[in-house]
Amino acid sequence: MCYTESMEAKGRQQLYIDRARPVLARLEEAGFEAFLVGGCVRESLRETVSPGEAKATDLDVTTSALPEETVRLFSDWIVIETGIQHGTVTVRLPGSGDPVEITTYRWDGPYSDGRHPDEVRFVRSLTEDLARRDFTVNAMALDRRGNLIDLFGGQEDLARGLIRTVGEPEARFREDGLRILRALRFAAALDAQIWEETAAALRTCRGLLAEISAERIYAELKKLICGNAAGRILRQYTDVLSAVLPELAEMKGFDQHNPYHRYDVLEHCIRTVEAVEISPDNEAVMKLAALLHDAGKPQTFSLDEEGIGHFYGHPSAGAEIACRIMCRLKADRAAAERVVALIRCHDLIFEEDDRLLKRWMGRYTPEVLLQILALKRADNIATGNVTAELLEKFDRIEKRIRHILEEEDCITIAGLAIGGRDLLALGVAEGPLLGEILRDLLDGVIDGWLLNEREALLAEAGRLLEESAD
Repeated sequence: MCYTESMEAKGRQQLYIDRARPVLARLEEAGFEAFLVGGCVRESLRETVSPGEAKATDLDVTTSALPEETVRLFSDWIVIETGIQHGTVTVRLPGSGDPVEITTYRWDGPYSDGRHPDEVRFVRSLTEDLARRDFTVNAMALDRRGNLIDLFGGQEDLARGLIRTVGEPEARFREDGLRILRALRFAAALDAQIWEETAAALRTCRGLLAEISAERIYAELKKLICGNAAGRILRQYTDVLSAVLPELAEMKGFDQHNPYHRYDVLEHCIRTVEAVEISPDNEAVMKLAALLHDAGKPQTFSLDEEGIGHFYGHPSAGAEIACRIMCRLKADRAAAERVVALIRCHDLIFEEDDRLLKRWMGRYTPEVLLQILALKRADNIATGNVTAELLEKFDRIEKRIRHILEEEDCITIAGLAIGGRDLLALGVAEGPLLGEILRDLLDGVIDGWLLNEREALLAEAGRLLEESAD
């Protein structure tokens, strides 16, 4: 057994232990072994994990108790048995309702399909259970007293910034091809290097990714692209990632022949990923849009008489490519639509004009317009030629948009002080004219010559109605 020395990590360890203590204590008091395993143990040893990340980390427990014994032991709690055939039972902690996955020590048989073990055998040995896990940094266990069990050097690998398989790398990847993406994901998230033998094996085995379900691939890609070192991993392992995103291979090395761009299409997109500003609720969407925003450039490329490259229509072409990618990955509809919309609009020209911004806020919604602006800013930074003046302009435009929101200015027909029923009562017939008058009223309010007040709007609507009758 070994112990982490960092006081910050010790505090994080205690946080995980305290959260899981009711589960660990009940299992131990019933005569079973019980340990925290997986991500929460790995994260407890890291030096740079925010309190929010620590609280959000899933809790996984491994135990010598058989699944049916676990179910009986926690019968007075909410118990979910959906994974019981593989030895996993989920219980919800009283009070907080946080889920804890409890899995029996197990040994996995051969993986004939490259995804699932042909046989799962429950064992009574923690050593056997840890030996079946993918990477050393994920093969550590922690008991409720803070003792760390590290049989494969995971703590040292974590400190060295190294991703290494437990056991022979190629055998591990052939068991489950998704581990290839998981290796890249952990390297991106932990800003780690992949051990030379592990890296060679994942390149050898990258064809196995064709056997993995789209949903599992998409889940790993989202985590990978949001990692702190995503840019480095995208550069180093383009050949591996092209097994699931062949579009990256088409972008790699594609010279833009344009003085505005210093880099090829893929390098430019990777730099956009690194530059784009995100928030916790839109991180994956913004990163995916950044990676794919210029995917349409290779197919829209043309050279003018002076040898300058142009990409007319590349936002629309890129949006179509992104749509196909997101459908192929079976992404959720909301994320797919947002990524496609951002790519389609990433060349939008922004000006410091409140009337124009209000119209675009009404057209795209303020949230989407701010995301388009963030992508536009990152896109310009990634050219390698952005000026301080342009970045300051983007800052001022963002402040204008947020000010308009704070002032609750009218930016949509729904925000007008009158609606369709008022126009019907005024004598406007149902049909195109009603919509035209509402749009004219909105234009007047946005342009500032018409007050968004009921009396003023009704008066102007009456005038427009009379004008239409002439």
